[in-house]
Amino acid sequence: MSSDLTRVLVIAGFVVTGLAFLLLNSGPPPVSLNGELTQLTTVSTPKGVAVPLEESAQLFGAVVDPGRLGGYVVEWGKTGSFYLPEERLVKSGGRVFVPLETLVNNLDGQLFRRNGHLDVNLPPAKLLTLSVERDVINLNFDKLSAFERLDSGEHDLRIKFYNASDVSGFNGSRNVESGLVERVTLEADGLDQLILSVDLKPEVRALVATERGGSGFLFQLNLLFDGETEPPGSEVSPAGPQNFSYNTMTRWLDGRRHVIHYLEISDWNDNYRLTPVLANDKVGYGDTLTEMVKDNLGVAGLNANFFDPKTLTPIGLVVKDGKLVSRDWESRAAVGISYFGELEFFRPDLDLYLKTGAGNIPINGFNRPVGSDDLVVYNSRYGRISQQRAPGQVVLTLEGGEVVGRKDRAPSTIGSEQVVVIAAGKGLSKITGLSVGDEAEFKWELEPYVPMLRSAVSAGPLLVKDGKTALDIDRENFNSTDGLVTSRSNRTVMATTSDGDLLFIVVANSGVSLTDLPRLLNSTGLNIRDAIAFDGGSSSGLVYRDGIRIETIGGSRQIPVGLVLVPRS
Repeated sequence: MSSDLTRVLVIAGFVVTGLAFLLLNSGPPPVSLNGELTQLTTVSTPKGVAVPLEESAQLFGAVVDPGRLGGYVVEWGKTGSFYLPEERLVKSGGRVFVPLETLVNNLDGQLFRRNGHLDVNLPPAKLLTLSVERDVINLNFDKLSAFERLDSGEHDLRIKFYNASDVSGFNGSRNVESGLVERVTLEADGLDQLILSVDLKPEVRALVATERGGSGFLFQLNLLFDGETEPPGSEVSPAGPQNFSYNTMTRWLDGRRHVIHYLEISDWNDNYRLTPVLANDKVGYGDTLTEMVKDNLGVAGLNANFFDPKTLTPIGLVVKDGKLVSRDWESRAAVGISYFGELEFFRPDLDLYLKTGAGNIPINGFNRPVGSDDLVVYNSRYGRISQQRAPGQVVLTLEGGEVVGRKDRAPSTIGSEQVVVIAAGKGLSKITGLSVGDEAEFKWELEPYVPMLRSAVSAGPLLVKDGKTALDIDRENFNSTDGLVTSRSNRTVMATTSDGDLLFIVVANSGVSLTDLPRLLNSTGLNIRDAIAFDGGSSSGLVYRDGIRIETIGGSRQIPVGLVLVPRS
């Protein structure tokens, strides 16, 4: 072998060895955000370069919660969210990784390969306002912004916000007129990063609180004084952030795009009371859901029962503050609320009767217009009693367990402890023997029994029970071919999660049939444990407070019954 050939083979061997070394040690490329290198771990997978889900989502301005069946719900931006099913994720070393391209695409960003890096390009969160009050500092961004607490250095507190820019005009540093703060500084740190520095007065500490809602992302520093005497002007404590967030999620089902609006309320039973509300506080009236929430000082609300659009009479069970308002309809599902705020999703069966000395008299209807051959009972919740007339009717007024009046006309009003019975046609035979002074008392019994029942509303169908699909169209006496079931309409849903959170949901855009609704809910990954549908179509509505504003999704139609979340305080 010649020396030249030997030299060529040796060089070739070094080249092959070098290439092998590079191939074995190069690994996946690092990740940068808007051109600045991050510390994210990357792994190569058959689905492409993947990054740790929680760590990368936080850096990119998102919040991650475990979803159904091993997947995760990611909430981001101002109100956006999406679901990552388990099959799109990779587990390595006890951590959950997500393909970087999948995550970036869902965050409406762009991914580029530049200078050996995978560069994630995301529009930065914009700081809209910065305010310093007596014992609170508020930074309001237009969307979520990742942040971390830095070593304080010469300052008492330093917070770094990633992928964020200042459009508030605060710029630089300034002394502030505050009982607890001496100086606040805001400065840019590289590309799309901000650092907030705060100099506190002696014996003052800061607690961080955040809130994500329709107005964006609120970062709040609550300032607490640990000394014996409060500094001047620090006696007012800031209100903590609301413990609910409004989100939207887009899901595809059978080739159709559905927009899911949902309000997620945590610790709801500790802070709020869920209660049915009536338009004008009486049966027979209508109002918008927005006005119902305002009038009852609520923070959020959903439309509830089906109803007769001509008379605005609810169709289905309504119980308010332990008092019956409307009777059940067929076997339609309901949600019951105990005096302790516990929820029961069930299919009610209501028995109505007059208890008399001669036995029990069954009742046809309750708080609805009287028919020509009817026996209907009314209480003080009915607002149209004077308008109830039928040929040859007899009207009984009951109070204190006996008949106190028998006439042929309905009274103008009903006392709070009174019950009015109107009989007409064939219904007259049931009360023929009842006269003034006779024993007669209105009774109602509900099956299944719900302990300490305070309130209830119904519509149906029941969609999910104990985490499993519970839809039974026939059992609830829906017509499976009727447009109410088959039409692709907006839908209203109230649900609870396996973590005990409360969900107010409105499905909009292309609409969905009742039969497809459980499948759509299951695809959201929201860990739904129990769910019931309320009236849909043009009645479908969701309302929530965002600061001093009230935001409305749908809900412009006049309805008789709403379900409202009211602060316990």
